[in-house]
Amino acid sequence: MRKFLSFAVMAFIAMTIWANEITFDFSTEAGLQAMGITAPAQSNGVNLTDVGTITVDGVSLTAVNGSTQTRVWNSQGSYTLRIYVGGSITFEVESGSITGVSINAANTSNFDLLANVGNYSVNGAVGTWSGSSSSVTFSHTTTKNAQIATIVVTTSDEPPTDDPDGEEPDPVDPNITKLDSLANINALDDGTEFQFTTEAYVQYQWGNYLWLMQLDNDYYAYAAMVYGDVSRTYQVGAVIPAGWTGVKTTYKGLVEITNPTHFKNATGLVDDMFTEPFDMTGYMSYIESDHYENMRVKLNGISLSEVDDSGNFTITSNEEDADGNPITVTMAGYNKFGIDYPVVDPAERYNIDGMVTIYNNNYQIYPISIEEAPGTRLWKVAYEGLEGNMKIADSLYVALPMTDGQILVTDNALEVLVDTYAEWGYTWYQDWYPTWIALDCGDDTELYNAICQMQVLAPNTVKGEVVDVKTNPRLILSSTPSPITDPDFESLHLYSYNLSQDKIYALGNEMGQATGRYKLINGEPYLCSALDTVQVHLDFSLNPELQSQLVEGTRYDMTCVFKLSEPWETEETSYAPRRSYKAAASRVMKAPALKAQISDADYYTNYIIMPVNASTTTGIDNVDAAKQAVKITYVNMMGTVADIPFPGVNIVITEFNDGSKIITKIVK
Repeated sequence: MRKFLSFAVMAFIAMTIWANEITFDFSTEAGLQAMGITAPAQSNGVNLTDVGTITVDGVSLTAVNGSTQTRVWNSQGSYTLRIYVGGSITFEVESGSITGVSINAANTSNFDLLANVGNYSVNGAVGTWSGSSSSVTFSHTTTKNAQIATIVVTTSDEPPTDDPDGEEPDPVDPNITKLDSLANINALDDGTEFQFTTEAYVQYQWGNYLWLMQLDNDYYAYAAMVYGDVSRTYQVGAVIPAGWTGVKTTYKGLVEITNPTHFKNATGLVDDMFTEPFDMTGYMSYIESDHYENMRVKLNGISLSEVDDSGNFTITSNEEDADGNPITVTMAGYNKFGIDYPVVDPAERYNIDGMVTIYNNNYQIYPISIEEAPGTRLWKVAYEGLEGNMKIADSLYVALPMTDGQILVTDNALEVLVDTYAEWGYTWYQDWYPTWIALDCGDDTELYNAICQMQVLAPNTVKGEVVDVKTNPRLILSSTPSPITDPDFESLHLYSYNLSQDKIYALGNEMGQATGRYKLINGEPYLCSALDTVQVHLDFSLNPELQSQLVEGTRYDMTCVFKLSEPWETEETSYAPRRSYKAAASRVMKAPALKAQISDADYYTNYIIMPVNASTTTGIDNVDAAKQAVKITYVNMMGTVADIPFPGVNIVITEFNDGSKIITKIVK
């Protein structure tokens, strides 16, 4: 018994000799003093690079500055070590090894460090490193600064086994197949073992799934998926050094890398721009044809349906084929990562970020996140000719209850934010004009009456199916919108069209004013120009009693709703994106989906005017000469102003001698 006890005591003594814990306390004045650092004054700091090497019980600490100097900072009497972007700290021993480091955060909001050797992980406010090295460096590579309270370093007299400088001999058979590009994996025979001889970086990691990416000299991207235990947890964007091995395998149509070995710690992080998923919005049909398997993509504004208890679902994207014809593209998905799905609403659009894969030779997506997409701006519905289930992002002003369960609403906008190129950093405000749409309540009288009592409908609460965009746009409601309580209601902006002087640029279901002479032609009512060269049919459905009050030959100003009989012609072009980070995707602004062909001599015959009320004008047509247009300017889609029209799309701004201004419609 005594001999056993003596052995136990010796073992305990050995542990105290071979494993030592050295504390670097940055949170107290006493801790700073023990390191030879004078505590800084309030709202001041001590730069560690000025202090030089700090040594405590045989462990030295040195610092490298980042975007700001690595320093101890005093914030209202609270001391912390702060490491900024690009900065680092290194612990080193002259003999023996460092076997553990425990880093205790003072603030966890930016507590993401990267170790150059060993294994490092974070749990809440504690970062834990393990390994066996003579030195270990912790760098901060993300935003703002990492704030640290204390660090405990564990050392041993045993020599180090890890190799932070990467000088250990290649443990792999030199005769194994060498591979220097992820692009070449598919060419290998199944079962081929290989060693990867260049760097790659991490797109995403989940369990035993590790998706890698590599860029060639032209910044074209190539991807691969590693399946198996790599004994490491990597950050997105982490650079994995060369030397790892794997076996090329094809499983149910998907090329994988199995049996991974010799994976090492990351050596750094790539630029954030390279970790962004490929934006395939509107180009989901290209995912299969251009082989995007094992790549991370995002798809914005897609429909989500058929979600079952197993996490299977279908996403739908409305796109165009190479000839500009509308097509509907679907893709299956599976909840591989066990994320929370939103409650599926057919009128909603969703943004998906996920990994593209192949299962049973069919392309599908594993979502990393699924979120409700922001609503669609009403001006884009008209300008881009959007149809289908959606929600409207604008506040909508209730203007006019109509027939057949429809209510006319408008965004009442005189300028819009053009954000088509927002992902490339280009947005601008541009003079615009109100967009109109009819809300269709169908046979739901209760819904119709409820909306009629509202003044302004709240953004993102008007949901349903948009139809008839190329004639008289309407939205078939799927739910009851919410009103804005106590809205700051402004007057509606109505544009006036004089049949004797103006072209009519109104879109279908636009509410405005029309000026002309009332006339019966073959017993049918028309509003005409002075010389009858323009004749637009009148429909009194909105005010049946009004017709009996009108006198033929009299000139009237009518508040009315403009309707179109047939769709205008369209001109739309777009291009698919390149799978490259070198240049932005080559896409052009579409021509307006509702393009009035006013070059046709009888274009106006496509209009119907539905009067709401009418009043006689003063004088005759020629008296209007008192109000003269003194300046006409043109604005293109880039917001550039000129005195002559630009090629393509223009907005026409007419200024009059009385100081008034009219912004007329898009002109092609």
